[in-house]
Amino acid sequence: MSGRQKSAFVRLRSLALLPLFFALPSAAQDAPAGEAQEAAPQSSSTQGHSKPTNDTSPPDSERVFGVVRTFGITNDKNAAPLTPRGKFRIFRQNVTDPFTVVGTAIQAGIGQATNEFPSYGQGAAGYAKRYGASVADFAIGEFMSTFAFPTLLHEDPRYFREGEGSFKRRLSHSLASAFVTRTDSGRTTFNWSNSLGRIAAGGVSTLYYPAEDRSVGLVFSRAGIGMVFGTAGAVFSEFGPDIQRKFSKKKNPKPTQELQSQ
Repeated sequence: MSGRQKSAFVRLRSLALLPLFFALPSAAQDAPAGEAQEAAPQSSSTQGHSKPTNDTSPPDSERVFGVVRTFGITNDKNAAPLTPRGKFRIFRQNVTDPFTVVGTAIQAGIGQATNEFPSYGQGAAGYAKRYGASVADFAIGEFMSTFAFPTLLHEDPRYFREGEGSFKRRLSHSLASAFVTRTDSGRTTFNWSNSLGRIAAGGVSTLYYPAEDRSVGLVFSRAGIGMVFGTAGAVFSEFGPDIQRKFSKKKNPKPTQELQSQ
């Protein structure tokens, strides 16, 4: 793939994220402080990190807008650590989710349109190869960064929502999640699982990508793209429920308005 094609491909991916950032500031301002934490279990604050759990329940509902998955996200800042089985469950949920299937299909379509990896060719066969590579990229990346390395390094792969405070504070928190995480004991540490997991996934991808796309540079490029998308996901995880509540309020008039109309 030529340098011009790579740049175009990266721009297309970046443009897909722009609508999210236009919606974030107003959503953050409309969310009352602490509202996002209503769904957090009250008893967990007294449990600390003493009892590992398999619980991977999302904060408010299983999906934002009924579509975007929220597996591996929690509002509970004192959530008990996950067992290896719980970490594997997050990986499995993310990989098998219909939203993932659609997302990877779109990504493969973009690759087809920009002729990414020309040796794959065009037509149905070329698309099938690109789709298979996209699925493998996501699955291996999730396995490494959500299950394998978090289990080996005793790190927590979940995203812990801030849920309250200023927009700047919450945005900084979500952006930092790519590099900062918690250990199973509750300490703050560098997010080795995310970094090493993405690099390892990029290395494994050399087994199925065309020979001309197996350089070390492309391995780190794929790892970087994975981290960018992971960070964008963290930003959406932080503000997505607020955006959903904002639109829900518009659809459902306030009780006082209903009484006045009567």
